[in-house]
Amino acid sequence: MPVANTFSFLNLTRSLEETGWDGGEMERLWLYNLHYFDDLNAADAKDRISSHRALIENWVNQNKSLDGIGWEPYPTSLRIVNWIKWALSGNSLEREWLENLAMQTESLSKRLEFHLLGNHLFANAKALLFSALFFEGEATHSWWETGVKLITRELDKQILGDGGHFERSPMYHGIVLEDLLDLYNLCRAYERVLPGMSDLSQKLLSKITEMVEWLRAMMHPDGDIGFFNDSALENGPKPALLFDYARKLGLSVSKQLFEQSRDLEQTGYIRLANEHAVALIDAAPIGPDYNPGHAHADTLSFELSVRGRRILVNGGTSTYENTPQRHKERSTKSHNTVEINGRNSSDVWDAFRVAHRAKPLARECDLGERSSTVSCSHDGYSRFGHRIFHHRTWEFHKGRIRILDRTEGRNAMGVARFHFHPSIKLRQLTEYAWKIDDHDILFEVINGVGRVEPSTHSPSFGRVIENSCLSVGLLDGTSTVSITWKAEIP
Repeated sequence: MPVANTFSFLNLTRSLEETGWDGGEMERLWLYNLHYFDDLNAADAKDRISSHRALIENWVNQNKSLDGIGWEPYPTSLRIVNWIKWALSGNSLEREWLENLAMQTESLSKRLEFHLLGNHLFANAKALLFSALFFEGEATHSWWETGVKLITRELDKQILGDGGHFERSPMYHGIVLEDLLDLYNLCRAYERVLPGMSDLSQKLLSKITEMVEWLRAMMHPDGDIGFFNDSALENGPKPALLFDYARKLGLSVSKQLFEQSRDLEQTGYIRLANEHAVALIDAAPIGPDYNPGHAHADTLSFELSVRGRRILVNGGTSTYENTPQRHKERSTKSHNTVEINGRNSSDVWDAFRVAHRAKPLARECDLGERSSTVSCSHDGYSRFGHRIFHHRTWEFHKGRIRILDRTEGRNAMGVARFHFHPSIKLRQLTEYAWKIDDHDILFEVINGVGRVEPSTHSPSFGRVIENSCLSVGLLDGTSTVSITWKAEIP
């Protein structure tokens, strides 16, 4: 049973008495979570109605100045929706709370995050629509018009042709998909009341269907997302819960794992799959040119699962603070790709900044029934010298995947890295071969100089775990790594 006014976010537990609403030295994302009020709509929220009422009263009394973290547009947007959902589920809001909620919405309407765009602006617009339908009065007309205009425009901008969210983060894809499901649910509840609601409802339904299939294609067999760009477990809705929500709204979502290979051409990702293995490949731009804040320098990285178990994983995300750990997690070195001359393939800096961005080139994808080949190059290192490129090919067969890397350009010294899931234990067989005994998987360096080094993996915010990394130095600008497993389960 949770202790009243004690909160666990990002794997860190603190009491409200310790932090206050503006939190002292707590990470900004932790404080954002404190102001979201997500627990109001948790599965077991009915067990804490009295503490929820006390918490809302506390927030209203302690946040009267209309400034501070709690009044920033993004946490305001999420809190508005959570309070309204809580009220619509049968809980009553006191008159003072209702007045405060309307004031929050009016404040938000004047501070929409056009400077950030992306998922933030979408969340702002969603909150305006929730309030416009929940309240009555003159102000609701403006909230409604602004919200509908922004949602309609951003749906076409942010959801690409293959159903993927344009920030190319599986975690944020799930967050935005939940937003769409909430809006679709809202539209269905009010479509007999307001003209034009049916058109928005149909547009949302079309995008939701595409987004669900994209998410299914970007999942590992364990049922969760891969680590590309800013992605972490536990900080967004689990795919299974999103799929259940979609089914409750009448959508047909298969309960079977996505088994086919698929080229997600518009976002740039590729899924290679057979009955024993799944590889998720990043041959994608790092994100929209005007909003790359959640990007990592991970171009041409990939992750691998064999027989339902994660084998290779990218570095993950444990923090959004501008720290050495954040810089490490966004670096090329923390991903399953090639680092040239100790540099990042894209110029990631500060906590959410990117200067020069790697651009995928000559992307080719041949998905066959028995074998598949994917090849791609990028120009991210050309800023350090004339025509420096990284070329990579994946050859995927039943029981084997081969990764061929090549660098082009004068003095381009490359290192390919393969980061293992923290549960993986390696045994060295020869100078060029390592084995995962309990899963009977063999890693062989066919060309290059390999060695196993210590590394870290960040599966969720607030967690950094030790793992191992196979580093392969390219010889004369090339390397080949073969990963094999028995085609049949032992």
